[in-house]
Amino acid sequence: MKVHAFASGLSLVTLVACGGAPPPKVEEPVKEDSHERRSGPNLQMSQELGSIDQRAVEKTFAGLVNGPLENCHKQGRDRVEVLTGDVKIFLRIDPSGRVKYGYFEDSTLGDRETEKCIMGVFGGTSWPKPEGGEAEVRSGFGWGPGGEREPTSWSSDKVTTALADSKHARKDIDKCKGSVKGDFRVTAYVEPGAPEHAGDETGAEGKAKKPPPKPKPASPHPTKSGSGEAGHFKAIGMAPPNKEGAEKVDCLVEALKQLELPSPGSYVAKVTFSL
Repeated sequence: MKVHAFASGLSLVTLVACGGAPPPKVEEPVKEDSHERRSGPNLQMSQELGSIDQRAVEKTFAGLVNGPLENCHKQGRDRVEVLTGDVKIFLRIDPSGRVKYGYFEDSTLGDRETEKCIMGVFGGTSWPKPEGGEAEVRSGFGWGPGGEREPTSWSSDKVTTALADSKHARKDIDKCKGSVKGDFRVTAYVEPGAPEHAGDETGAEGKAKKPPPKPKPASPHPTKSGSGEAGHFKAIGMAPPNKEGAEKVDCLVEALKQLELPSPGSYVAKVTFSL
């Protein structure tokens, strides 16, 4: 499985700190062979209020790429064999060198557990201590396919139509979002079968509610979408619109799990849509 940074090889890019001199240009390394397994993050650092040692941050990231971050992806592939995608993370580093908060500015991984593992790695890392205030660090990296068959690509309307037909899911999603403004960008994998939570009497926030209608059994006859009638989310990942939205992601993922979808056929599908 190849870890990439939107371009092959380790590419570290720094933004200029407020009032500081521009950093030296970092040369692009020689591109790796297409069969190599890993490359590094495309690192961007912007300092607000304080300054941070750029080289020390680059060194910290380099130590995470082929170790803890790769382990997060490996664990994710144990759940979702076709797990691929890119992430862009935002970190606010406090004066003690710890992550004050962080969230995904974008993610097409499609697995919340892997995303939480990644953010946990960053949150548990000691970073260089900024001077004069807090600092912001942004990084982009991801994983490409490793030779397995890629998931079927789904259009977003397959999910948005199902959402429009599900009163319970819409109600739970609205509760989860609360007053947060902006779109939550969702990437998910869909597999055949009714959702496990289809008969639950508990909503995404743990409150009792009327059970949704009983899902229809899968049809033995092929449909236009493939075969069978029911499908469900195998895994869901999400990028919030802002820091406040990051606190709502887990609730939204649980709300979506109850949704009954069309069947993707005999193979898993991948879809991206907005809430």
